[in-house]
Parts: sequence; C-alpha cells; structure tokens
Amino acid sequence: MDSLPTGLVTSFPLPVSGTATPGDVVAVSAGSTPGASESCQATVGDDGRWSCGLASLPDGGGVAVRAEARSTGESTGDRVDVLHPPTISGSGVVSTSGAVRGTAFPGARVTVTAETGASCTFPADSNGAWGCVLSGSLPDGRHTVSATQVAGFSTQRSGRSAAVPLAVDRTPPGAPSITTPAPGSSAAAGTPVSFGGSGESGARVTLYAQTPGGTTVVCSAQVVSGAWSCAGVLDGGAYTVSALQRDAAGNVSPGSNPVTLTVAAAAGAAAAPTPSPTRTPAPTPTPSAPAPAAPGAAPPTGPASPGTQERFDAPFTTASAPVVSAAALPGWMRSAGLAVAALLLLVLPARLLAAALARGRAQRERHGAHRGALFGRNRPRSDVSEASALFGEAGAARAAESDTPAVSRSQRFWSIAATGLATVLLVTLSTPVPDAGTYPSVLVAVALAVAAVNAVWVLAGRGLAPHLHLHVPHLVLRPGLLLVVAVAAIGSRVLGLSPALLFALVLGLALGPHAGRVRRGRIAAVQVSAVAALGVLAWLAVGLLGVPSDPASAFVVELVNALALTGIGSAAVMLLPIGGLAGRAIAQWSRWLWAGLSLVVYTVLFALLLPVASLVERGVGILVIVAVAVGFAATSVAVWLWERYVAPALDRSVP
Repeated sequence: MDSLPTGLVTSFPLPVSGTATPGDVVAVSAGSTPGASESCQATVGDDGRWSCGLASLPDGGGVAVRAEARSTGESTGDRVDVLHPPTISGSGVVSTSGAVRGTAFPGARVTVTAETGASCTFPADSNGAWGCVLSGSLPDGRHTVSATQVAGFSTQRSGRSAAVPLAVDRTPPGAPSITTPAPGSSAAAGTPVSFGGSGESGARVTLYAQTPGGTTVVCSAQVVSGAWSCAGVLDGGAYTVSALQRDAAGNVSPGSNPVTLTVAAAAGAAAAPTPSPTRTPAPTPTPSAPAPAAPGAAPPTGPASPGTQERFDAPFTTASAPVVSAAALPGWMRSAGLAVAALLLLVLPARLLAAALARGRAQRERHGAHRGALFGRNRPRSDVSEASALFGEAGAARAAESDTPAVSRSQRFWSIAATGLATVLLVTLSTPVPDAGTYPSVLVAVALAVAAVNAVWVLAGRGLAPHLHLHVPHLVLRPGLLLVVAVAAIGSRVLGLSPALLFALVLGLALGPHAGRVRRGRIAAVQVSAVAALGVLAWLAVGLLGVPSDPASAFVVELVNALALTGIGSAAVMLLPIGGLAGRAIAQWSRWLWAGLSLVVYTVLFALLLPVASLVERGVGILVIVAVAVGFAATSVAVWLWERYVAPALDRSVP
C-alpha cells in the first residue's frame, strides 16, 4: 500500500492505492470496527496497480488503515490523522437568541462563524457536546453559520461544516397572564388544581408557586393559539403563583401577574408544613436557550431578561475575574510556572542581549568603525549602562532641567495630546471590534484607561520624590515608547491574543543625574507597583460588575476591563530590565526585589492573558513556542558570552 497523507485528512473520500498481484482483489478498511463507509475493495489491474476510495474514516490521531489481498492473505497498513467538521444541531431554520450547539471530537475547540463575521469558540466536552453564544455583529433576522474544529492530536483545523440557517431573535416575549384560578381562590390538598391563561404562541409557560419557605415548579405547558393550561398538585398552605414564558429562541419573558391561592389541608390530617423548594441536580446549561428559573429560586418579575443582556456585551476586552479558591490552585500554579519560564527564557536573555549589543556599540565607537561588530575592549560598567538606554531618559532629564525649555507650553501640550491620541488608537486596534457602532464607546473607555494608567505612573513617582529628599521631578513625554505600544498592539493582533497584551505608558519623570541609583530604583519600584495595583483592582472589579444589561453598564465593563489590561500589561512591560524602562532601574538597585516583583506581576499577567493558550488555538504548537523561546535564550546568551569574554580575548591578541 502506498503511503497515506502525512497531514490531517479533512476531505473525503480518501484515495488508497498500492501494488499487488494482477487480477487479485484487495480489501481496504479503516478503524477498529469498519463499516461500509470505512471499507472499499479494488481489483488489481494488469499493471499491478490498484486503488479505491474510503468514503469516511473515524476521527482521531493515528487511525489505522489496512489493505489485504484476498488470494494471498498478505496485508499492509499505515496510519493517518483524521478530523471531520463538527456538526451544528438543529433541522431547518434554527430559532435562537444567538446561541448554537452541536457535537465535535471530544476535547476539540470548535469555532463558529456567521456570514456577518460574528463568531464564538468553545471546547467540546468529553462526550463531544459543545455550545457557545455568537458575539459581534449579529442583528435579529435570518443568518447562516458554519463551524470548524481543532483537536489535540493536530494543529491543523478541520474542514468547514455545512451552513446552518438561523433565525436570530433577541426580543423577549411579553409577560404571560394567569386567568384561572381567580385571585384568592382555594383548593384542597392532594387535588389537581387547573391553571390557565394567555401567552405568545409557540412559547412554553412554566408556573411557579412561592411561599416564605421557597419556590417550587407547579407545571408547564406549550402556548397554542395564544392560550395555555396545565394542572398541578400542591400541599396545604398559602401560595403566590406566577408564570414565565420562554420563546423558541430561548428568550425569557418578565413575570406574569401574581395570583394568590390557599390550599386547605386534607380532612383529618395535620396541616402540612410549608413546602420547601424542590431540590434537583442543576442541569448542564445548553447554549440553545437560557434555562427557566431553577426550582428553589423565585421567578424574575422585572422587565429585564437574559435575552436583553446579550446585545450589550462589551466588545473590546475579555478579561475574566480572578478566582481565589482551592479549585483554582492548578491554574495559578500554571501561571506562576509560565512566569518563571518567561523570566528565564525571555526577560533575562533579553537583558543579556541588550547589554551585549550596547557593549559592542560602545567598543566600536571607542576603537573606530573599522573593527568588527563583535570585537573590542571592555568598557566600564557605567559606559555600558548609558549605552543601553534606548529611550533617551538621560537626555530628557537634561532638557527638563535646563533653564531654557526646548519647547513652549503650547507645543508641549499638543505633543502630549498627539502622543496620547496615537496611543489610544494603537491600543484600540490591538483587538478587532466586530460592531463598528461600538467604536465611540470603546475609544472613550480606552482613552480613560490610558489617561488613568499614565496619571498613576506620574503621581506615584512625584509623590515619593519629596520623601527621598528630591525636588518634585518634571513631567516628560517619552514618544519613543510609542514603539513599544505599537509592538504590543500589533503583536497582539497578529498573534490573536485574547485578551490582548496592552501597553500604554508614554509619560515619564525627569529625575536628573543627581538622583542616584538607589533613589531611581525606589521610585521605579513604587511606580510599577502602583500601576500593577491599579490593574489588579480593576481585574477584581470585573467579577463584581456582572453581565452588562444596558449601554451604560456595558461602557463601565469596557472601562474596567481596559484598566485591568493596560495596568497589568504596562507594569509587565515596564519591568523588562532593558533600555530606559523601569525594570532596569529596579534591577540596578536590588536584583532580588526586581525578581520578586517580576514574578508576582508576570504571574498575574499570565493568569489574565495566557498567551500560550491563544497561540495554540491559532495552530502554533507548544513545541514550536518552547523551541522559539529556547532558541532566543540560547542566542542571547551566546552573543553575551562572545562580547563579554571571547571578543576581549581576541582583541588582546591583536598587536
């Protein structure tokens, strides 16, 4: 049998061919229990070649394919990775409020996309069931969706499923009414009580009976031609009965009119105690529609409903509230492990590389351009330190302390405004915003977050300076940091990080050369801690706000998410010990403090961001990520060793 494809098989039939004795019959089968679609047979031609097509194969990694000659019994085999498209549940036009569900390969990540660009991603459970709610531009009306999946045994994506038509309806039905029994009626315990009323045709009404001890479900019925009826048995007691209805799309109505009902205890029997809420295991929610209120919880009576909340989801950021519990410990340990790996494989090697490049540049300036880039004598530590200042902080300090300002106040104001606007635009573009109508609120939220992060950075430094016997430092613009803003934004967009890695600090303080290493390090540590604390506080607030129910609450959620991402992301980037970033000043003052602060901030960053998961979802394998990180670390260390030891030795050997 000829070799099978080495990549993921996503289209069928799969051609299988080979060589055998002319005239013989070859039977081909795939999987452990092949059926008709997993089998085929072919007669060997006069040239000794045969071929046939397998209509289907079971999904999985390393699926066995066997070919056996009927006359000789000789067999050969090969293995191939197979993945069909996922399926979307529903027949005909599926009514929904934006939720879709279906089946896929167990553990695979399913991505659903509508023709408008709205999409959602969700992992399939161990049984292959999945479900998610489409977010983005998906107005009410007719739409079509299709789905793909990525399984753990391959980084390739499956083919696209057949398109399924959806009838999107996010408008909740009106409140049903209860017309029978009349308010204040009475009934006997153990005797079925008939209930009835009006509702929206096609919806399903669920009736609840509430007492001071809790709520229980009485009965439910489908609304037919605008009317519904059902019967239920109640124990003795005084009840308030109300109803909810849920339409075919899953939207839940407000509560109906309440009806009081007294149920008398059976003759000769003691009065039954007030019924306690029915306790049933909570079913796993399906994405096709919001489930009705669970027994034991009072039905909602206000006008708001789950169906009205989905359209106000914040479109830009996706930060989730931190979880502090025993169940969340593995996730935090994973984040701490990623933080340690990032420090060892990325941050520290980047520092060595920056120092090596600065050393080489300083040596070339001292000995002339004719000497190679990797050759020259060692420079003093102070020279190398100044040479690695990539963003000109020392120059800014001298300009701020000069008697004659380099620019007027108006020019300075417009420079800050222009740089701030560029920062806001870059940060906003770091993540796609599917609904163009939300751009104004997103821009305002991001602008406020950028302003808050920069204000905290500046105020923290200026507030500490007098306590260290320094004059209040001048505010300086650091336009060179726009490059860092752009790299973080474009990198997040290209790599598909969700949430994005955001950096927004473009203002700084001019401390002057007299500040000294210790005071510079202390001020930098306080600034980083303050910005990180702002991000953590905003992150904690994410869990308190809940799902937005109107444009105002959606804007608040957007702002808090933006604060969390810009605060934690900016602190993490500033901790890099290179150039004019704060991490360099902290490391020069106290390496242990820098290491501890970096471990905490990067752990929080990975708990919030988890870029490895985002990269893997986009098809980048774990081995590729590790290989790139190890390669960067090895290259950086090699360049540093060359500039630190090999180049000086070669230079000394030159007459």
